[in-house]
Amino acid sequence: MEVIGGILSDFGAGLSYLGSWGYWAAFLLAVFITVPIALLPGISATLVMAVMIPFIVISVDDPVVGIVMLATLTGIDNTLDSIPSILLGIPGGATQVTFLEGNQLAQRGEAAHTLGAVYAVSAVGGVVGAISLAIIVPVIAPFVLAFEFAEKAAMAIFGVAMVAALSGGALIKGFVAAILGLLMSSIGPTGLDIRYAFGQSWLQFARLDLIVVSIGVFALPEIIDLTMTRKPLAPKDAKISYNEIFRGARYGFARWPMAIRQSIFGVFLGAVPGIGSGVVDWMAYAFGIFWTKDKSQFGKGSLDGVLFAESAQNSKEAGQAIPTLALGIPGGRAWAFVIIALAAYGIAPGPRMLAERGDITIMIVLSLGLGNLFVTMLGLLFTRQMARLTLIPYPVLGFLVVAVSILAAYLRLVEMSAITIVLAGAGLGMFMKRYRWPRPPMLIGFILGPIIETNLRDSASLYGWVGTFTRPIFIVLVVVALIVAALFTRFMSAPQAMEPVPAGTPPPAGGSGDEPRRARRSLSSRMSGMRWRWGEDQWFSAIIIVALAYAIWEASRFSLIGFFPGFPLGEGGFSSSGRWFPVTLAWIAFPLVIIQFFREGFGSKTGEIMDIGIRSRGMAGARAAGLIFLVMLAGMLLITGFFEEGLKWGSVFIATLGPMVMMQNRTGVIGGVISGAIILVLVMIFFDFLVALIWPQPFLLDWLQARGVLGF
Repeated sequence: MEVIGGILSDFGAGLSYLGSWGYWAAFLLAVFITVPIALLPGISATLVMAVMIPFIVISVDDPVVGIVMLATLTGIDNTLDSIPSILLGIPGGATQVTFLEGNQLAQRGEAAHTLGAVYAVSAVGGVVGAISLAIIVPVIAPFVLAFEFAEKAAMAIFGVAMVAALSGGALIKGFVAAILGLLMSSIGPTGLDIRYAFGQSWLQFARLDLIVVSIGVFALPEIIDLTMTRKPLAPKDAKISYNEIFRGARYGFARWPMAIRQSIFGVFLGAVPGIGSGVVDWMAYAFGIFWTKDKSQFGKGSLDGVLFAESAQNSKEAGQAIPTLALGIPGGRAWAFVIIALAAYGIAPGPRMLAERGDITIMIVLSLGLGNLFVTMLGLLFTRQMARLTLIPYPVLGFLVVAVSILAAYLRLVEMSAITIVLAGAGLGMFMKRYRWPRPPMLIGFILGPIIETNLRDSASLYGWVGTFTRPIFIVLVVVALIVAALFTRFMSAPQAMEPVPAGTPPPAGGSGDEPRRARRSLSSRMSGMRWRWGEDQWFSAIIIVALAYAIWEASRFSLIGFFPGFPLGEGGFSSSGRWFPVTLAWIAFPLVIIQFFREGFGSKTGEIMDIGIRSRGMAGARAAGLIFLVMLAGMLLITGFFEEGLKWGSVFIATLGPMVMMQNRTGVIGGVISGAIILVLVMIFFDFLVALIWPQPFLLDWLQARGVLGF
């Protein structure tokens, strides 16, 4: 009651800031800083907050204004980061679902309608989140504290199971892809181990970055694929008008019961510390699908699928504010900077702060709601112009987006290794698209891997493995995960299972003709599957088998030396604490991928997956376009490797010459000049002046000089 009374007594003091020009100046500055930043892939509000904290603390004396400015930055970023995912096919760390469904809608000419609906549910999510924050924050502490290490791990396992089960037509592929993502998350340092470093020194200090991996696995394959089509993203008759935008907004507001349901779910997930934006994205998507009768629409460009995720994304910021303000536990990376700023102002978050400085809490609540409403209005005004990007031939945009994506990836790590990760991820993503392996389970596995491993290890160190696995909430969450995953598997495959038989089709012997086609097809496949044939699809499965075998060997070779002292393996391997996670995962995936390998050999075909295949496949000129893309990319890398500040000029090179060479017409020339100018301005103003980025050294030149090939 003391906490509640403290908040209520400061409510009027907080509201008085609405009449202060200082508050509105800080609020509008946060909005207008976030708007252009959110449109750049890989450059998040978190980065902006890290840069701005010293300036805010020094220049803003009033802690209410300073803290609210930071909270507003992260709150409204979630509304705008859907724009590059939908219009350009560039997903961020929290917009993979928006990319998966929304970019396909843009290809059908529905970008304006989709964005209008996104703005509407984002506004609903922001308001619901703000109201939930105001109601819940005084009484949430016991619930948040109930989620200890084991419960967080169980929640993460729940998320992996949900997304893997969404791959209805390729269940085995979905679970194997999820495990591969979990294995990828184990690359790098943990405790005393440096796992799967492959001789790279940079992997001794940091794990793979989520944004960099997302750009590689998700963004670049789509950019390459769309560029190879040489066509605009949307058809010529795409509906791009203010009427279409407002029609989408009306649809979004009409779905308010769904938006409120998803928003409350987002608040719940955000309130669990350690559950990041990527987890909220996929779990909200799965949660929405669970309540939908017709599940066959998802993965093929579903507007409701986009709205499921976007509603929760905007409300989860309020959820993450709950443990931040009530307990002093950062609910997410962005809110960790809020705690830093609170400390700089001499304020300790927690129940005492809520009682003594309720004005800060109230103004964060109001600013989150106002920020989403304000950005919604801005979006409705300017979306028509942005949606016209989908009518430009994609090579003009593609090379520009490639340059921005690689620059954004380098900015994340300030290491050439970022570009290596992006290119390796792009190759992996293209193979997965080509051989119809779903990428979403891999990405959610990569996101959740550290959460699962770290929390299980910490829980085991406190309670032991038996104590960890017998905690009531842990058991409930794991059982629910298994049940819901089984239900998802059944529901997601149901539309294909009951495919009707065309009229006039003669019934099989002994049948009436009323049986589902799947039953007859499964009998036929069992009979024809007795003959083994090597198919090209098996190459990728074989590569995964080899990769899993290597993962087991690399992690376990220390123990093998103990059994076979004379075995020529050399020193190495991981400690028991570093080995259990990757080895367990690899042994789970190994039999699954072998089953998939033999299924492919016996002629089994992959059904519908929650991902996008190769769109340029079979199109005239696609191979030549792919070769041109590789030549342009190689040229960019050569410039980067041989010249000082080569990455800067290589980015200008690919953005300028790429459209000209690919299009070979007036549109390509004009587009190349404009794209090159945009990149030049971006690197000069943002990367050089504002960020003061340290550009990579000419690594190829240094390598040749070190080996005496070049004498200068």
